Amino acid sequence: MRLTAAFLGLAILAAPSALAGPAEGGAIYEARCKMCHATGMANAPLIEKLAALDNQKIIDSLNTPVPMMAGVVGGLTDEDKRNIAVFLTKKSLPASGSLPEVKAE
Repeated sequence: MRLTAAFLGLAILAAPSALAGPAEGGAIYEARCKMCHATGMANAPLIEKLAALDNQKIIDSLNTPVPMMAGVVGGLTDEDKRNIAVFLTKKSLPASGSLPEVKAE
């Protein structure tokens, strides 16, 4: 029984994420970004303003964050950043290099 549960756990971890693309970006936003961008804390632009930006502007901001964001964005992959951008803007991103296309929902 334990062996079966362990095997199923490994299979789930090895399977593609159920939270792919913008859904994953939304989960990251909820966990790391919402605390400031939902309230405007420390002059953070509100989500409505972020939604009006181009995807690349959001990605650039995540790649070269202001000091207050540096700790929050640490550890995010390029794919994570693209997923966050598409979640916020609702605009798809084409594949780029080794990064897959991210379709807006």
